[in-house]
Amino acid sequence: MAHGTPDWVRMVQVAVTVENVPIVPEAATEVAAGAEGDYNGTEQTYQEVCSWTVSTNKVGELKEILIISNLYTKTVTKVTIGGVTWATDWTPVSAMPLIFEDLKLAAGTEVEVEVKSSDGTEIEVYAIIVGKEVG
Repeated sequence: MAHGTPDWVRMVQVAVTVENVPIVPEAATEVAAGAEGDYNGTEQTYQEVCSWTVSTNKVGELKEILIISNLYTKTVTKVTIGGVTWATDWTPVSAMPLIFEDLKLAAGTEVEVEVKSSDGTEIEVYAIIVGKEVG
């Protein structure tokens, strides 16, 4: 009998293993995670808006990133995930979420959103990183 079920019922339990530690995704082991921040300025070099680093002994799941600007035509964006530049010199045309569904990230992985003004015009940018941590 599998976990109190009749003999004719088969049960499969799936576990994610990170650094030889099994992580069983149960509601009690999941917590909301991510970051939010804003930038207001005229800098023409990238400035951090927000960043999130996955906690020790956790598996991160990146859900989405949302970037909102008061002046999209002058806002240039850079998104870095785990040290890899995912998008750079990108000028969003509206408040459009970047959907990652449930991109798995190892403990210590950083997600960073940076922006700059294309020509020194003052911009006001808000960003939010939506994710969760399991384990």
